[in-house]
Amino acid sequence: MLRHILLATDGSPGAERAADFAASLAIRYHARITVVHAFAAASGPPAWSRAAAQAALAALVERLADLGVGEITPDLAEGPAPNVILGAADNVRPDLIVMGARGNGTWSGLTLGSVSMAVTQRAECPVLIVR
Repeated sequence: MLRHILLATDGSPGAERAADFAASLAIRYHARITVVHAFAAASGPPAWSRAAAQAALAALVERLADLGVGEITPDLAEGPAPNVILGAADNVRPDLIVMGARGNGTWSGLTLGSVSMAVTQRAECPVLIVR
């Protein structure tokens, strides 16, 4: 049974597609969504300030609510994205992690991004990668 989805986002087009897919699953199965946004303000491109990351996360939560998702919990954390996503998964114990295949990283052209690859390899629950 799908009751809780962890949606990882970085604001990229892939993450937006993953959000749409997660919303459709949440609506279909009456599941709740925890949306996690990792940011590293001191790193290279794309660097997020806390305020910019909070604004992006709030906009996504609003969009999910507009799509009809009933229960949404935002989670903003500073740190390396794989660690933040896996840490959130350890905390909330989702039935499924949903994320985009490629984010806003600098390794363009890869089929599967380094963050999605790390999460897929280390997660203790199923991971759905949306292209």
